[in-house]
Parts: sequence; C-alpha cells; structure tokens
Amino acid sequence: MTSTDDLLFKARHISQNRIPKVDYHLHTSWTDGNDTVEAMYNAAVAAGLERIVFSEHVRKTSAEWFPDFSAEVKSVSGGHCQALIGAECKIIDFDGTLDIAAETARSCDIIIASVHRFPNETSVTLSQEELIDIELRLACLIAENPMVDILGHPFGMCYRRFNIEPAETKIRQLIEKCAETGVAFEINAQYHRVPWKLLSLCMEYNALVSLGSDAHTVGTVGNIVQLLKGKELL
Repeated sequence: MTSTDDLLFKARHISQNRIPKVDYHLHTSWTDGNDTVEAMYNAAVAAGLERIVFSEHVRKTSAEWFPDFSAEVKSVSGGHCQALIGAECKIIDFDGTLDIAAETARSCDIIIASVHRFPNETSVTLSQEELIDIELRLACLIAENPMVDILGHPFGMCYRRFNIEPAETKIRQLIEKCAETGVAFEINAQYHRVPWKLLSLCMEYNALVSLGSDAHTVGTVGNIVQLLKGKELL
C-alpha cells in the first residue's frame, strides 16, 4: 500500500510549467474498458507517464475477482511507470453508503467514489436546479466518507447525462467541502473540458486534486495531461 499523502496534489502546486505526469483514472477489460492491464500500462509508458491508477469499476460483488486484478496490476508495474491498484465505486443511497466490499477497499492504494446514478432511480422528471442539488448532496456525502481518497468526475451526471452547467457557487460549495475533508477533487478529461477553470477554483480553497482521463482505451491514456497542456482531444 502507498500512502495517499504521496500521491495526491495540492492544486496550488500545479501550473502550466508543472503538470504532473500522471493518470489516476483508467479502466480495463476487467470491467468496461476495451484493453488489458498490460496494454493500458504500455500506453502509459509510451505517453511518458510516471504514475497511473487502475481504477476499475467495483461493486460489493467484485470481491471475488478483485484479487486477480490486483495481482495483474502488480505484475506490470515497473521502473518506467508506477502502477497502483485502485477502484471506482458508486454511492448508492442518501446515507452515503458506497458499493464496495471491505476486503476490496483494503486491497486498494486509491479509492475513487462517484455519483453514477441517483438512489432508487427509475425515471428522472426533475428540474435542472433539483438535479444539480441532488448531485451536490450525494457528492458531499462522498467527500465526508473517510474511506474515499478521490471524488470522481464531480458533477459528472450534470455535465454528461443532463447537459447542465452547474453554477459556479455550487462548484465552489463542493470544492470547499472536499478541501475541508481532505478528499481530492478530480479533474477529469472526459467530463471537464475546461480544466484550468476548475483548477483555479481548487487553488482558492487550497484543495487537493486528482488528475484522470477516465480512459477506457489505450488511445485515451494520458488525455488529462494533454488537455492541461491545451491540446485538442479527439
């Protein structure tokens, strides 16, 4: 296990001249990714990354296969690029319960928790403001959970599923919560197309941040670094 104190970054320590060569959000063919652990690792090395996190989607039922996944990650990590064992789990209720088994959590170097669906969701007939407030409430519950290291793709449901841009006051509220609890606010290449705006807000609150591509293919590994460098992504 690696201490998260050595893995996460203060937003104030990141600049155009100091972009960490990392990608903390990768998915493989163990879940919904297209490519193997080895292929994703080789892509990270080719992209010049120094550290990556294999943040496979997990549920409580994933405890059966997770040890084999962990062993595979350990087998590829080498001198060119450090590969860490991670998991991305979802929040499942308004009590803040996460869908991850205790034994899985103990195996991880990094735990990402995300809002993927609303609890007990069947159909969504809510106003934009209600959607934003529900996602904010769930994300704050994630940030309050001591098990969590990273809040995955903050406001991702609003951005991608509902095509809503939350007001800056709401984003600030969530960043402030993360800063208070010490959970890293993820800057995600798939969801956050204007990353420096979010980073500047995180800097104001001296918040921790994590950088992730949410890569599901070898071609998107390291996209977050390219986005921060101002390069257009496919």
